[in-house]
Amino acid sequence: MLKRLVLMGSLFYLMMGFVKVTVASILTVLLPMYGKAYTDAGTLIFVEFGASIIGMLIQPWLANRMSKKTMLHIGAWGIAICYTIVAFLPSWSILLVAIGLVGFLGGIIDTVVGAVILEGLKSNAAIAMSRLEIAFGIGSLLLPLAIGILITSGMWNYALFGIAVYAIILSIFLRIMKFREVETLFLPAHKQHVPAAVTTGAASSGPLGAVVAAAATNHPSATRSRMMVRGSLLLPAFIVLFFLYGATDIGLVHYLPSLMLVNGLADDSTAPFSVTVFWAAMVIGRMFAGYEAEKLGYRKYLFIHWTGMMVLLALFAVNRSVALSYVLIVLLGLTLSGLFVVTLVYAKQLMPRNIARNTSLLMAGSAVGGGLFSVTAGHMLDTYAPSYVQWLMVSIALFSLALYVIYVKEKHAALPTTAGTSTTHGGAEVQQS
Repeated sequence: MLKRLVLMGSLFYLMMGFVKVTVASILTVLLPMYGKAYTDAGTLIFVEFGASIIGMLIQPWLANRMSKKTMLHIGAWGIAICYTIVAFLPSWSILLVAIGLVGFLGGIIDTVVGAVILEGLKSNAAIAMSRLEIAFGIGSLLLPLAIGILITSGMWNYALFGIAVYAIILSIFLRIMKFREVETLFLPAHKQHVPAAVTTGAASSGPLGAVVAAAATNHPSATRSRMMVRGSLLLPAFIVLFFLYGATDIGLVHYLPSLMLVNGLADDSTAPFSVTVFWAAMVIGRMFAGYEAEKLGYRKYLFIHWTGMMVLLALFAVNRSVALSYVLIVLLGLTLSGLFVVTLVYAKQLMPRNIARNTSLLMAGSAVGGGLFSVTAGHMLDTYAPSYVQWLMVSIALFSLALYVIYVKEKHAALPTTAGTSTTHGGAEVQQS
């Protein structure tokens, strides 16, 4: 039954991969059709991400009042209806509402599926979560490829019909699937008996296992790392760091086709392919991110990847070669593939208390950063040359690296020492009494 649970989660995350890149993939054809500028594109992206944050925040309240299956059914059918509406090219105001609802429902689905998987698996949760992440990445790389092919024949909106059909089939699949002994996981929270959390045995499983399982408090990196960080600015520093990461990551994903187009590196039909290449590299990178982070240590891994992101974005800003642009996109995908989750785990190491609250704040910071950057980038693309947007991303990446090096990375050196021996795990020194 647990295999069915993982299968269900992977299928829903595949759909969420489609959802994440839909707007980015259709922007280059959508804006001319509506006579809109990049400022309007920024508004569209901001509405989607703002609504997704609301969905994430309201999901725990809904979980106390309805079953998780009901929420997944509503989410799937809602996304199907919204994408069907968008495919028929309604007025711009209706399109904004539809995309906003997709973001809201997607935020609910994301948190529901993640909660069910982590609560349901007593072991090997890392493997399960890595499969979900890979399914998400596959969806994110397949949809732009499909839309790019369909644009050449003028039928790009058929991809939206395809997502709608998939969502309906997914709802039917969930309706007929039986989970037996873990069926209680889908009950409203007040009726639910939650199984034990992820066990220590899951710590080293799977490609992303090391970093995903470290997010659970039973991972050795978390249970043995009781660093009582007293710096009151550590959480705000991490929130700002995630805000900046969200700006570069989400901004890059959503505006990559547009940047390729306006820089003369692609046309309408080939521009969405850049997102496919980026997500293909992300999927490959995620297969090895956990192992690399554990081998190098979290602090060293993050320093290398934050630096790499800044350098690659700078090279992308000055590049005018089509072939080199795709090389840089691949390298950016590999560099960013594990940056979010490893930074999240490192934050949990340094702040072992209030993990649930801190995680929500950090993820919200990332989403807000992405949304605000999308609005800013839209205005800039309408007013300035595209290179201004690219150098803005480079500046943000540089600021992120500086913040990490000056405050976050070096914070562990200021940790109060206690009697006992120190060991090193995941790149962070751990005091053991």
